[in-house]
Amino acid sequence: MFSNLRGLAAALVICALLAAAPSSADSFSSNRSVEARAVPVIFDALFLRPIGLVMTISGAVVYGVSVPFVAMTRPTDLGTPLEPLVLKPARYTFVDPIGQH
Repeated sequence: MFSNLRGLAAALVICALLAAAPSSADSFSSNRSVEARAVPVIFDALFLRPIGLVMTISGAVVYGVSVPFVAMTRPTDLGTPLEPLVLKPARYTFVDPIGQH
C-alpha cells in the first residue's frame, strides 16, 4: 500500500514540476513581473482549492452545530459566525481567481 502511495506522490510531484515549468519560463519572457503570481497556479489548483473545499464543508458543519446555541443566547448575532466559518472559505474556493493568493 505504501508503495502505491509513494508512486502516486512521485507522479503528482513530477506533474506539478512539468506543469509549472512552462508558465515560469513564459513569465520571464514577457513583460509581466515575476511577483504578479504569488502562488503558482498548479499548487493553488491541486492543493489549496481542495483544502478550501474541506474548510468550507467543515465550517458549515461547525456553523450548523453552533446555530442553535447562538439562537438561544444571542439571536441578533446569528449571522456573525457565518462569515468566517462558511463565507470566506467558500469565496476563496469558488470565486477568487486561481493563483492570485
